[in-house]
Amino acid sequence: MLRKLALKKLKASDLSFFIPYLSRYPNTKQKGFNLDKQVIETQLFPTLTAEIEATDNKRAPVALTFFGPGGAAPYMLMRKVLKQQKNWRLNGEAVPNPLDEPGRFDSVAPEDIAIMEFSGASIPDAVKVVLLSATHPRDARTHAAFTLAFPGESMSVLSEEAIERVIVAADTPLDHPIRDWLDKDILEEVGHGDPDATERLLNKRKGRGVTAEELAKAKASADKVGRLGEELLRYHFEASGPANLVDCEWVANVNAISPFDFKLTLNGEVVRHVDAKSTGGAFSNPIYLSVGELRHALKSGVPYDLYRLYNVTDASALLRVASDVARKLQALQGALDAMPPGASIDSLSFK
Repeated sequence: MLRKLALKKLKASDLSFFIPYLSRYPNTKQKGFNLDKQVIETQLFPTLTAEIEATDNKRAPVALTFFGPGGAAPYMLMRKVLKQQKNWRLNGEAVPNPLDEPGRFDSVAPEDIAIMEFSGASIPDAVKVVLLSATHPRDARTHAAFTLAFPGESMSVLSEEAIERVIVAADTPLDHPIRDWLDKDILEEVGHGDPDATERLLNKRKGRGVTAEELAKAKASADKVGRLGEELLRYHFEASGPANLVDCEWVANVNAISPFDFKLTLNGEVVRHVDAKSTGGAFSNPIYLSVGELRHALKSGVPYDLYRLYNVTDASALLRVASDVARKLQALQGALDAMPPGASIDSLSFK
């Protein structure tokens, strides 16, 4: 699936989204990013108006993550996308500086650049924003290169290839978060051992490949996201649900090779097995099932639920649940049984 990417040149009215700017100009009324209709609706989400109108409160809650300016680490909040009069906006409460970075957004200024990625099928559910400051030493060259490459409209659709060309032309530092952000999803797939992702990355980098350090980092990151997903899911079970939950056992915490992560006992002693499938990226990133997990789902006789955690951070994630997936997986049984002697499959990836 193509990523939904856009470049936005920030105006004074957009900067009121940040508390430091709003405190200097308190009479500003907007408090949000303007989203060009030709970009957000016509090109990225063609049915957005109808989808928003069908919701109860006429808005789309989104997980909003800021990267930067100046290479600052990810900072995640919950905000919303909605239509006010005729204008689409990303807004909600004005964005404060993080407690551990008290001056982070103090320097944002008109004509700074936001590289934005929208996730979601027909309606946004997450937005990631890389802020590039014209005056910050770590951003200045990259900001200038984007300004040169996109001199026109205030907001325009981007491709990954266009971003790659700009950061190569700018000689953006290798440790700048825009590079990690751009390749994060595909590196996560490589970290899972996905051969298709490996081939795509080799083609994309045109022979530059992946260093041993990058590969080790990708594998460690995939493992970390998986662990974070399980920890967040445990907290979810303990704090809020399902409503009829009697007991939750985190099986994978004591048995790392278990074909499921949690054993849930519901009212009436009904047991379900839960497998947490986590990604730091969008919902559409592949899900990986080992053959052991697949065989357990098909043969255990216990309902096997997949809990898809996406946009996973240290503190939060978005969640969807696929209940009792054995019927969906049944068609694969014949393919597994038909493998010739001496050949086997370790895992499968699913879109």
